[in-house]
Amino acid sequence: MLSLVTLKRLIPIKQAKGCIAQLLCMLLISVSNPAIAIDSIRIIVPYGVGGGSDQHSRAMAQALENTSTLKVFVTNRPADGGKEAFKIFFSLPPDGTNILQATDNLVSNHVTGHIRYHPSKDLIPIGITQLTFNQIYVRSDDSRFKNWSEFVTFAQNNAPITIANVGNIGSMEHVMLNQLQQALNLSVFQESYDRPQLRYQALLNQSVDALIEQPGDVKFLLDKSKIKPIISLVNQRPAGFPSVPALDDVKLNITPMYRFRGFFIHAETPPHIVKKLTQQFQRAWASPLFQQFNADNYMDMLPQYMDQQSATQFIDQLIIHYQYPK
Repeated sequence: MLSLVTLKRLIPIKQAKGCIAQLLCMLLISVSNPAIAIDSIRIIVPYGVGGGSDQHSRAMAQALENTSTLKVFVTNRPADGGKEAFKIFFSLPPDGTNILQATDNLVSNHVTGHIRYHPSKDLIPIGITQLTFNQIYVRSDDSRFKNWSEFVTFAQNNAPITIANVGNIGSMEHVMLNQLQQALNLSVFQESYDRPQLRYQALLNQSVDALIEQPGDVKFLLDKSKIKPIISLVNQRPAGFPSVPALDDVKLNITPMYRFRGFFIHAETPPHIVKKLTQQFQRAWASPLFQQFNADNYMDMLPQYMDQQSATQFIDQLIIHYQYPK
């Protein structure tokens, strides 16, 4: 790099000052417009390898690399119900190079006070790319109950029954199971696991009686007939599970709650970077690769894409729902 002394020797003083001014302008432009330098991003996932959020993030990473020039890295930080990932994310500069993958646990953790960050004020959703429902699963070879009716009878006569879930008190799964307890007069002990493989293994090892989960997350176990759903926690039977009863079938008047998965950036990220990333993620979501991933994992049964505006409205409504659950 040329020094001021070298410039003085090579060109007149006035011209040298002009060159220096131009160089300073170029440096200022590159600093004030960091989007120019973004050629890679890191997606921070609050959950362990192999779970639904991890699968979702890695599928999006591949779709992004196929539809843009970005190089995408995925980092898992599964601890404390997602709080560790949030802390790491907010400790990083708001320059668009770090993306937080998050679920509805972002909302429930905010409402319960587990995290201090506001989902739509401290963060900007650049896209919600999955929306799915819950089911309750049991082992396929469990002779104690073969269907939902037998499960309820067993639970009423063998209190408490243990169900594996994910997240802190106040999470979507926790709220759903609380609704079931109240509606059916059950005693349920909820065993929480941050790492997906641990909660799946807990069911297979008979450490718990059942599991609340989303179908795409456990597709590999369903395909091997290791587990089976005994109820879909939505009002009507989803197309992919026509033989599994839903809430209306068993006369359960509770409010269905859904798992969303999306990608967020810091609220202080420059607007032009927000716009560019939003466009890149939307193109990746619409790609055949990601659409096939969603279809293969039962993620195409509900409306699944929300842009920044619709995602913000959805999250704000969800905050109210978690604050005042029915």
